[in-house]
Amino acid sequence: MSLKCQLFGQNLRRFRLVTFDVTDTLLKLEDPLKQYQKTAAECGVTDLNRQQLERCFRQQFKIMCKKYPNFGRSSPNLDWQSWWLQLVAGTFSCVDASLPADKLATIGQQLVRVFRTSACWRHVEGATELVQRVRDSGKCVGIISNFDPSLPQVLQAMGFAGKFDFVLTSYEAGVMKPDARIFNIPLERLRIAPDQALHIGNKYDMDYAGARNSGWSGLLVHPMEADNQNEAKHSYANLATLLNALETQEIVW
Repeated sequence: MSLKCQLFGQNLRRFRLVTFDVTDTLLKLEDPLKQYQKTAAECGVTDLNRQQLERCFRQQFKIMCKKYPNFGRSSPNLDWQSWWLQLVAGTFSCVDASLPADKLATIGQQLVRVFRTSACWRHVEGATELVQRVRDSGKCVGIISNFDPSLPQVLQAMGFAGKFDFVLTSYEAGVMKPDARIFNIPLERLRIAPDQALHIGNKYDMDYAGARNSGWSGLLVHPMEADNQNEAKHSYANLATLLNALETQEIVW
């Protein structure tokens, strides 16, 4: 066994479970507003101002998240597909109030479909290799993500089918990261203690702090900008740097 493999195994020895965030950790959206413009054009709506579209999207997304959090999970008359349809309709109505309801519905349905395909996503560099290395080390590997129930479809479209032992979305859990209850669900299902679990993600509050406040260990993937000593100790600029650290350094958890 190579020294890299030995150190990788030693660093993960204490863990029975390793979970990943998805968006901006393993997968990245390919310019979603460009897709909004493209789909609208295919439906006959052209000459949309990109800046106005972006402003309206951010505004509507903030409104929807506040009014119907977690993709409408607790809203009795709003399922997750309707949540996105309402967001799309609000966004385009904000840009052009004259657009008819049937046109907005058509655009929304097309966008809900296309964003579950590989057309709108790309792999974060190093994601496939890191996930495979963790799997090969014999760990239970899962996903914990603030996402709607379509996440397994997205993962399959991006070639991750069969790579995870479970996919837990905030919609299924009924709570979103950093709530400790979403981190507790896989522990209870698998009968694993918190100190035997590791979560890897790109957001300090939701992923790193959320995991550590739930008794887990955490690794953060983002440029090291914070002054927090613990964050810096477990923070890596990208997945390649993280994998290199697991292979070449003894990590103090």
